[in-house]
Amino acid sequence: MAESPVNRIKELDKERAKLLDSAKKEALTRAEGAVAELNALGFEYRLVNGVARGRPAGTRGGRKMRAKVCPLCKFETKPPHDRRAHRFSSAKRRPFTAAELKEKGYARV
Repeated sequence: MAESPVNRIKELDKERAKLLDSAKKEALTRAEGAVAELNALGFEYRLVNGVARGRPAGTRGGRKMRAKVCPLCKFETKPPHDRRAHRFSSAKRRPFTAAELKEKGYARV
């Protein structure tokens, strides 16, 4: 009787897991050797398994914008903006005109 496809897939999964495990052990051995070499040169390195601690990649610190009325424009926009958005508008800070709002991608709420 022919081997069923489900059994064949299970066997292939087991074989894949074995190959992956041996490749991981091999790579880990090379990496540990490289880290040991760097440490011998006076650098402080260590291998860490898992997620790095600290701030996640792609995030920035700073303030979050809340939907409030801009103190210069005296109205709310979508997306929200505040006094900082007027930083480069002109020598004297003033409310945005309708054309400037459209250019910057704001819509008056």
